[in-house]
Amino acid sequence: MKRPIIVILFLVLFLSAKADKAFRFAVVGDRTGGATGQVFEEILKEVELLDPDFVMSVGDLIEGYQTDTTVMHAQWDTILATIRTLPSKFYFTPGNHELENEVDRRIYEQRTGFKRYYSFNHENSHFIILDNSMTYWAQRQDMEPEQLSWLAKDLEKHRQMDNIFVFYHIPTYIYALREGETDTLMQIFEKYGVDVVFTGHHHHYSHYEQNGIEYINVGSSGGDKSTNDPARGHFFQYLLVTVRGKQRNIAVFKKESVLPRNVVTLKDIQTIERADEEAIAAEDLIVDEDVKNVSQTVIITVNNFGPDSLTQTLMWQVDPVHYAIRPNEMPLAIAPDESKEYSFDVTIADGANPFPIPRFTLAYPFMRDKVCTLYHLLSVKRHKYVEKVASAPEIDGRLDDPLWRSTKPMLHFANFDGSASSPIEKTEVYFAHDADNLYFAARCYESDFSQLHADVFEHDGETYYDDNVWLFFDTNLDAENYYQAIINCNGAIFDRKCTTDGTRDITWNGAWQVEAGRENGAWTLELKIAKAEFAPFSEDKWGFNMRRLQPRLNDAGYWSVPFAHAPQYFGILEFR
Repeated sequence: MKRPIIVILFLVLFLSAKADKAFRFAVVGDRTGGATGQVFEEILKEVELLDPDFVMSVGDLIEGYQTDTTVMHAQWDTILATIRTLPSKFYFTPGNHELENEVDRRIYEQRTGFKRYYSFNHENSHFIILDNSMTYWAQRQDMEPEQLSWLAKDLEKHRQMDNIFVFYHIPTYIYALREGETDTLMQIFEKYGVDVVFTGHHHHYSHYEQNGIEYINVGSSGGDKSTNDPARGHFFQYLLVTVRGKQRNIAVFKKESVLPRNVVTLKDIQTIERADEEAIAAEDLIVDEDVKNVSQTVIITVNNFGPDSLTQTLMWQVDPVHYAIRPNEMPLAIAPDESKEYSFDVTIADGANPFPIPRFTLAYPFMRDKVCTLYHLLSVKRHKYVEKVASAPEIDGRLDDPLWRSTKPMLHFANFDGSASSPIEKTEVYFAHDADNLYFAARCYESDFSQLHADVFEHDGETYYDDNVWLFFDTNLDAENYYQAIINCNGAIFDRKCTTDGTRDITWNGAWQVEAGRENGAWTLELKIAKAEFAPFSEDKWGFNMRRLQPRLNDAGYWSVPFAHAPQYFGILEFR
């Protein structure tokens, strides 16, 4: 009878030892979206010193967005050479910079050796890697049903594992929580008992817990950061996860330091987002394209909804060639739940070129003993007079009509945040009108036509991937209903009617008359549309914004910033 007892005791000790056997894995965030120097390479060296059992990623390791497969392979050559220096196994997760189309998908699987979505076991834990990398651009695209079905079957098969970790790139749960919607993945995770979810994409860290599941958005491991504010999770970072049985310890490593997992909570992020939206209200600085050296007084209202007094200094950052602001610094003294107004005199040198736009920073006590930095642009609302014409231009794609030769073009466009002029090539935009119609023309210079993106010819096709211009019109200035058109260099149009509640009616089609053309070193567009197509419309003023996308440079130029589905940020077209 002793032998069975000894065998049972041995099995108990063996299983106990197995349950207590710890392992560690590192998680790295986005490298690209504007890779910063050698940050990713330096982070991998730190990871190597920690000697994890393996390393996970959350996507965006190459810049991507290339139609030239030679360039794509060269980018993979670079990152794979770096990863091979690690002694630990590296598991890939696809990001939107890796996968834009089927060609990208084939290259991804060929170069990484992994499928777009897959799973594996390690010790007592199950790991799932998903692909939700499709960029949303103009149309949000959900994860395909085949992958969701595979996910449910895989989770059902492994639901008895001690730990289930899931990795994918775009944190759709954040969007769902923000918009009060249901996230399909969250529902699946709760049904099958997932333990921790890791995502990336946003280049900032946040931690969130719901119904026993931890959601961790891994910040940048080298990708460009919009600020350097650690309160927003904006610091170069990676994670080290230690698993012992059902216990998990997650440490956030700020590059060259170690931080607890709740260093930035999702509640922190949400409170800071509220501060971004509500703490500061700025009057618009109306800037006409034709004015020079004009001065206005601008009122900035600061609302302190935090628990601590706000006793910081508001400091402007101004390019003296384009602007003068007096005073340049303003000490603040605002009690909790108090608002105050502050006046500034602003002079702009040239209304046609308002970039870079001044901005100010403010240390803001958003929670007890926690301070973030608020970054706020001067609210520049651009204004353009549109001249009335007696005779309409011929819509043929050639900008040789006397009308366009006598019309002053819009020439100056910003990068995405207004901090500098856009790097896109020279762009000329023209407007005119008569009693019934709006006329638009554009000349978009291009020094390498061999790389022009011109794939779409059908109406409501995916023109947003081609060389194009985006147009927004709020035709009755109600800041609620507006129209969008994305017109590519072939003259193909993707159009829809939009509302600020998120409705995007793609069934709306305007009766556009548009022609595209080619010149030496430029592509052109010429357009006519009846104003009545945009009913209801004002006879006097429309809200307007536009951008030119130049895929070859992976960049765009914006007329008014911020550029968004948000009519309050549109500039003004005024009809003479």
